[in-house]
Amino acid sequence: MNQFEQNVINSFGLARKDINELYENVKFILEQVAELKQENARLSKQLNITKKTVSKKYIASKTGSKVHSPGCVFAKNIKQKNKKVFSTKTKALNEGFKLCNCLAY
Repeated sequence: MNQFEQNVINSFGLARKDINELYENVKFILEQVAELKQENARLSKQLNITKKTVSKKYIASKTGSKVHSPGCVFAKNIKQKNKKVFSTKTKALNEGFKLCNCLAY
């Protein structure tokens, strides 16, 4: 066997080695993707549960004209006996309340 044939054989051997390394890397990456998909599905399910348990509320005073978010400083000043709670902005608007600046954006 001459030098050229030996070089060709060595080149094919190196190429085979590179292909095997790439195959192992791709296999590892696919395993990681599968694990991330499972983690994503678990977190999505957890997020959906959290979304369902957290209900948005809107607060107005029975004597006032504006509806507020629960974290608004004006809503925090409303006495419990005067508080009126709405589950949606639409319900508050339908009863004649206007949106506070905390809800305007």
